[in-house]
Amino acid sequence: MPEDGAGWSGADWLLTFQPDGTWEATTYEAWGNWRVEGNSLCVALVGGNTQWNAPYEGCLGVKVNVENGVIAASIPKMKLQHFVMKEGAYGELASLKPAPQTSEEAVSSKRLPARQPAAPPKGDARERALEEQRLALERQRRELEKQKLEMQRQALLLKQQQRQQQQQRATRVDDIKPVIQTIEAATTKGKTVRIAGVARDDVKLARVEVAGRRVDVDGGTGRFSAMVTIALGRNRGAVTAIDASGNKAERIVLVTRKRDIPEIEFGTYHAVVIGINDYDSLLKLQTAIADVRAVAATLENEYGYTIHLMENPTRADIIDKLDELRVTLVEADNLLIYYAGHGWLDEQSGRGYWMPVNACNDWRSRWVSNVTLTDALQALHAKHVMVVADSCYSGTLTRSVKVPERNKAYIERMVEKRARVVLSSGGLEPVADSGGGKHSVFAAQFLRALRSNEGVLDGT
Repeated sequence: MPEDGAGWSGADWLLTFQPDGTWEATTYEAWGNWRVEGNSLCVALVGGNTQWNAPYEGCLGVKVNVENGVIAASIPKMKLQHFVMKEGAYGELASLKPAPQTSEEAVSSKRLPARQPAAPPKGDARERALEEQRLALERQRRELEKQKLEMQRQALLLKQQQRQQQQQRATRVDDIKPVIQTIEAATTKGKTVRIAGVARDDVKLARVEVAGRRVDVDGGTGRFSAMVTIALGRNRGAVTAIDASGNKAERIVLVTRKRDIPEIEFGTYHAVVIGINDYDSLLKLQTAIADVRAVAATLENEYGYTIHLMENPTRADIIDKLDELRVTLVEADNLLIYYAGHGWLDEQSGRGYWMPVNACNDWRSRWVSNVTLTDALQALHAKHVMVVADSCYSGTLTRSVKVPERNKAYIERMVEKRARVVLSSGGLEPVADSGGGKHSVFAAQFLRALRSNEGVLDGT
């Protein structure tokens, strides 16, 4: 076979070679006789081929490809040509035995009628068809086998992935904390409160604690419940959940316990809290400032007082504050004055004094007398005023009273009455500045009474 692209680039010359020694080419309307001489095909050309200046006569070196019907011919003085045989030109050309003719006879011979190519034997066609069917079935079998192998490979890959996932789940490190659902805050008047909620974990819960105590958990729903004892005021407790891997989650619950107070309109509460440690001329005290800070915090946080805290005030500061309250307080208000500092008793007049930070022994103009305090308290519009004095000789402010039974009827009567009450740390004698830990003895007991109170705490 010649290589692609070799020789003439025009249309193929379709040739038909007949056993009787004739040939024809339909493309160029050429025909003639042929003969075999050794390895050459000799052609006498007649007919309508003007390109070759017919008639042409000569021998061509021929190679035949019987399978696809292609002849390659080497023509003298011409480039390599290739011709496509029509269907039916099978077999070796050399096996044909044409009648020999001279070149003159070829030129002068009449054009032979074109003959139809012989059909291949029927037996060969059946065999080729059966072979093609066999090959097609073989290709189909191989394709099905390939698909089967691919499905088996996919199934094996899926099993491997499933095993890997199972191994990963078995060996996975659990670092996810449990989830807790419970209340954030609650208010009650009782001594106990029920804390309930739900705790869940992606693996397994180990335990749940409420306020440091382990509680039972429903295995199906994760619900838990516990009764917790609480103190007065604000209580801060934790709900904790721990899973089997040691992961811990915590939720803080704030519970405010209010005092059990009757439904009575008590009005609003104010407190002036005075503490003096750093005297200019007198002996300095140790616990007065700490006392008033603790009292102020307790009154504000646990009783709802509005606080006016005065640390190391002068006489003018104290009198100005009392005058301010005389203008701002109304009848529905309640006022508590707490004083922690030096006190003085004038034995000649029998009167007691509070000693502000700038007090001197010989200058009474810088003292605050009990008479001045009494007059200021009487002038206040507030219905209830209570003075708590933790100082020497503070007993000059009050007289003794008889304490009646404290019931609701008594409390209602006291709310309606105008009252001025004094609670002092001593009578007409000096009192201790310490002895109650970081507070004075009096302040420590006063704070204990405030903090342990669960109801209404009256002045008596």
